[in-house]
Amino acid sequence: MRCINTSLAILAVMAIATLLGSDPAFAQRGAGAKVRGEYNFHGGAAARSMRGARAYSRAYPRYVRTAPKQEVNAEIAREAADSIGLYITKAQKHMAWMRKQAANDKESLTSLDVIDKNLAAAAKSHKEMHETCLKDNVDAAASMECCKGIDGSLSKALAEHDKLMKRWVAAKPASK
Repeated sequence: MRCINTSLAILAVMAIATLLGSDPAFAQRGAGAKVRGEYNFHGGAAARSMRGARAYSRAYPRYVRTAPKQEVNAEIAREAADSIGLYITKAQKHMAWMRKQAANDKESLTSLDVIDKNLAAAAKSHKEMHETCLKDNVDAAASMECCKGIDGSLSKALAEHDKLMKRWVAAKPASK
């Protein structure tokens, strides 16, 4: 019994030492951020946010096409516009973090410029959609046109984002 208690105590001390020893590594950023997966987290979160906005921008026109006489329920239109806006804002936040980490990587910065440009275009189309959806009588055609712009911009941003993430994953050293 005493042997088991001693073994558990040794394991506990080793676990604490491991945790304490790894804290400084996680506090640092820069080149090691790729290895620790921080780019993957923010990159994945940005992609999920862009896909979320895109899903709403595709679902809304389907709703409008099935609405009786294409009379759009303003509450549904506002909910779709709000959700699209939230997802675009989240994607921009994650991309800003990635830009800070890629400060000296010109190839990555070029990709981030393309992504940011397309996110800005999506945000502009979203603003137009939001303004259209604030009206009591939502213009179905105009709001669907805004969704078309959002979807096109997000499609380009996602394509460039996928290229960037593949490049970053390829640059990551193989784990032992």
